Amino acid sequence: MRNIARIMKAEIIKQQQYDYHSYFVWFSLLIWPVLGFLEVYYTYKPFAFTGYLGIEDGGDLLAFLGTGYMAYTCFWSMVQNAWSMSLQERRDGTLEMAFLTPANRLAMNYGKALGALIQEVWMFGCFCLFVLFYTHTLNWKNLWALPLFLVLLLFSSMVWGGMLNAVFLYSRDASMIMDVFDAPMILFAGTRIPVQCFPLWAKVISLLFPLTYCLNIIRFILGIQSRAHNILPDLAGLFLCLAVMAGITVFLIWRVEKHNRETGELQFF
Repeated sequence: MRNIARIMKAEIIKQQQYDYHSYFVWFSLLIWPVLGFLEVYYTYKPFAFTGYLGIEDGGDLLAFLGTGYMAYTCFWSMVQNAWSMSLQERRDGTLEMAFLTPANRLAMNYGKALGALIQEVWMFGCFCLFVLFYTHTLNWKNLWALPLFLVLLLFSSMVWGGMLNAVFLYSRDASMIMDVFDAPMILFAGTRIPVQCFPLWAKVISLLFPLTYCLNIIRFILGIQSRAHNILPDLAGLFLCLAVMAGITVFLIWRVEKHNRETGELQFF
């Protein structure tokens, strides 16, 4: 366990030194997500609220979008990091290190994911927490829930990112996955539109994204979603998604190493 922790720590430090050495980078980590958040908020704000699904006024809308965009930024940063990592690792000639190093491959993958997650979302995450306090969604009565849903969100995002890192690192070109996990995830996972509004076929698609379950659980804990909602299916769905993603990550790493020993090639698909 100590060696795994050291590997993950080293990957987090490498991410920080390689990608986040410019003040403009730090500036963009807050400005662009906030602009996207405000764009959606002011798109909905002119319309009257009828209390549908608990959204009765501008404050409820802010809370709904705040949780949605905070969670989405965590998951989307994993997609973006995996894609950029595949380009940088190949361009800079460091891809071989992932195969030649005796370090635990699984720990490296999760370290890459956790490093990008911590660096890329903390500024916008602070903004979203301010929104939740401003709308009184977070207060002294439910402040105990803050560490709970942050750990849930960070852990789920890390497992998601570890799987994507395995896919992107060992693929010749996985850029199509950027499109698969961008618009569909922000649309169907309930980031800015309640999943309950969707037709049946769209609800089925939403079940494929772990972000859907995370948002349902977080909003239930904070009281944004109706307390009549049964949270047990979401907990079971999230646990199943995380287990499947972890299994895919382990399988890919094992299969690629076997392929590498047999053929000497550093790409699997």
